[in-house]
Formats: sequence, structure tokens, C-alpha cells
Amino acid sequence: MYAKILVPVDGSRTSTQALDEAICLAKTLGSRVEVIHVVDNSYLLYDSGTAAPPGLHEAFVKAGMHILLEAKKRIVAAGLEGQVRIIENPITPGDIPATIVKDAIDCKAEMVAIGSHGQKGYREMMLGSVAEKVMHQCTVPVWIIRGSNANDEQVAKSA
Repeated sequence: MYAKILVPVDGSRTSTQALDEAICLAKTLGSRVEVIHVVDNSYLLYDSGTAAPPGLHEAFVKAGMHILLEAKKRIVAAGLEGQVRIIENPITPGDIPATIVKDAIDCKAEMVAIGSHGQKGYREMMLGSVAEKVMHQCTVPVWIIRGSNANDEQVAKSA
């Protein structure tokens, strides 16, 4: 049961909470934890008449690698096996949920543990929740870890 748990991370406190919960479950069940970071290339969706600034994609990849390094440290510190991977090109520019779902299928994950920021209001209505979309699209169980979003912006900025 749940031999492999997939955890998408984005550097936020809630994604770290989801990783920590997945690690606890994995220790109990003897599961492997696989962590991914999807590089958000949604900046390609905006046609400003100019190309993306040089080095922008590389900067996103570097930041993602830092996030994954921190995740790997948490997994190793817990005495678990697991791996981390970066996905540089979503299925469709900006479609992070579909990319996570495809990866869950491709890597044969038996569960996805994902953090949810719990945002409400206009931003949620217009953008939608990555966690909610993953939950609706995924064919394996999705464990949504809801955290408070009070310090998420500070955590993301310091990463």
C-alpha cells in the first residue's frame, strides 16, 4: 500500500508541510518518497512582443534545484530512500497540475501528497488551485495538506 508517494514541491511552507507528512507516512509504511519540482514556464503565455529575458529559464531551474536539494536533505535525514527530479517543461506552458498528474502516472506513484495554500477569493476563482486540479484529474489517491498561508510569501522569497 503506497509503495511510492509523489510530492510536488514549490518552495512554499505548505509544500514543505506536505513533504514532511509524506515522510512520516513513508516511515510508517516503508514507502519511497519521490519529490518533483515543475518549472513554471507560464511567463511564455504572455505575449509582450519581446522574448523572455536571457537567463530567466535557467534562473527558474536553479531555484527549483535548490528547492529539491532541501527536500532531499529532509528525506535523507528521516532515513528514507527517495529521489528528487526537476521537470523543466510542463505538458502545456503553465499547466502545472496536468504535468504533476502525468508524472504520477509515469513514475507509477500510488499516492500524491500535495500542499494547498488555502487561498480564497478572486485569485482562487481566476487561477484555480493546483492541488484541487490535481485532485480532480489524478487517478491515484491525492492527499491534500492544507497549511496556513501567512508566511508562505516570506518562505518563497527566502528560498
